[in-house]
Amino acid sequence: MANFELLYGNTNKVLKIYANGGECYTVEAGAMVSMSDTFEIKAKTGGIQRTLGRMFSGESFFIQQFLAKNDGELLLAPQFLGDIEGIELDGTRSYRLGKSSFLASTDGINVSTKSGGINGMLSGEGLIQMEASGVGTLFISSYGAIHKKELAYGENYIVDSNHLVLWDSTLRYNTELMSGIFNSIAGKEGLVCRFVGPGTIWIQTRNPANLMQRSK
Repeated sequence: MANFELLYGNTNKVLKIYANGGECYTVEAGAMVSMSDTFEIKAKTGGIQRTLGRMFSGESFFIQQFLAKNDGELLLAPQFLGDIEGIELDGTRSYRLGKSSFLASTDGINVSTKSGGINGMLSGEGLIQMEASGVGTLFISSYGAIHKKELAYGENYIVDSNHLVLWDSTLRYNTELMSGIFNSIAGKEGLVCRFVGPGTIWIQTRNPANLMQRSK
């Protein structure tokens, strides 16, 4: 049986982890809903470089490590109402994470900070971005559903930067205004990312920026 389960509908998913004694999970700060009385919890920033990187990438200041002293369960929920998906990493690829899309990972996954370059800064994904690599399971979350798009070699595909969840680190992209400045303002479209395949992109169907604007 898998060591995790996704509970409830697509827009209200909760991640339930069945942990064996000795297993360790890295979790986004504030994501814990409930757990068995068997976990040792440690706050972790990963040093000043990683701390500053998470600040620039839009992620929380802290991540947490949950070490299971014995078998037990851990329930996690993301910041926004939406989907959760487990991505299996085999060590051959690394992935960049969009803002607030990291939920948790198994012990074999390394989450580090990488330069997003000028495109990352202009797109809103950050001058410094989070990158996941290694072997294990990476859990991502979204606002709304998660749509997976496979790009063929040389295929161009445009994504609103606020809808990015996860993408292959090797994917090339440029940042540009959608259909020109006037149309972008009139249509409330902002900066978009033009990706060039091959590679895979995970996209969220809702825009967190719209939710935050309505809450003001």
